[in-house]
Amino acid sequence: MVIFKTGSISHFISFLSILLLLAAHSYSQHPVKIIFDTDMRGDCDDAGALAVLHALSDLGEADILAVVTNLKEPSHSTAGAVDAINTWYGRPGIPIGTYKDEAIHHSVKPSPFSPVLKDSFPNDAKLNDKMPDALDVYRMTLSEQPDTSVVICSVGALSNLSDLLLSEHDRFSDLDGIELVRRKVKKLVVMGGEFPRSPRPEYNIRLDPASAVAVALKWPGEIIWQGFEVGYAIYTGAELQKASPDNPVRKAYELRPFRGQRAIDKGKPSHDQAAALIAVRGVDPEFWQLSPPGYVVVDSEGNTEWKTRTEGNHYYVSIKPHPGRLEEIIGELMSVPPKKQ
Repeated sequence: MVIFKTGSISHFISFLSILLLLAAHSYSQHPVKIIFDTDMRGDCDDAGALAVLHALSDLGEADILAVVTNLKEPSHSTAGAVDAINTWYGRPGIPIGTYKDEAIHHSVKPSPFSPVLKDSFPNDAKLNDKMPDALDVYRMTLSEQPDTSVVICSVGALSNLSDLLLSEHDRFSDLDGIELVRRKVKKLVVMGGEFPRSPRPEYNIRLDPASAVAVALKWPGEIIWQGFEVGYAIYTGAELQKASPDNPVRKAYELRPFRGQRAIDKGKPSHDQAAALIAVRGVDPEFWQLSPPGYVVVDSEGNTEWKTRTEGNHYYVSIKPHPGRLEEIIGELMSVPPKKQ
């Protein structure tokens, strides 16, 4: 039984809405095992995507195995922000790893929200440079899971995934990175690029083009690409106005400026939430159009281009027919109160 605090009738209604959304579709009875690879830095849609994953976990649809961050941040606070959200949703024990290569992402600006989430909400994460390495968390987590059981959702730089592919056998597994991925990962969902061809390098790909090239070329399994154009058409975030002030995801949207306002005032594009939804619920034909098989080409500057090939194991998604229903689903998942409180 779910018990809500006094005065939370609107939260109860939101929770019922989620149950109705779930009942309207037929999803797997087995939760999707997922690793979330996020920058959790510049844009609050990373926080929104993690909220979506937790809401889906509350519904029994997802099992969040680990969260890794893929960008350095001057305050070293992204792990703390992740842990604050995990703790709010009643899952403080989820393993967290951080990216630490000093040679990459050297120009990353301070986050408008991650230091506040780390310092103002309950969590026990250390500073990023004192947290476990993202690569170790990846290899440890994958090695412990059944074969072809893990979905990876990447919503930032592809640096961790490139490191994983290049990794050698270690104390966690006798397999090298490519074989570990081949054996354990069911599919990879990437929020990055623009399709069928990007007019300019998309932000996530541009952060580390060399890693994006490596992942596009060497990933040994299925990749579903979600381009910039998808999330740009889906506006959510204003729904968090009805969320508790104690909710760190709400705070992230209050702190993130967007077009002269706060992201929580009228919402903003939902790039990462859409990727999280696809990672768990798959490419539901009611909402998504899936490309024919092929592969993505990434050049040295970070531009992306789609190539249709029958032997390819890449796909990209587009919205059909209109984003309104997706906005409703994502908005509800982001704002529903945690089940474990």
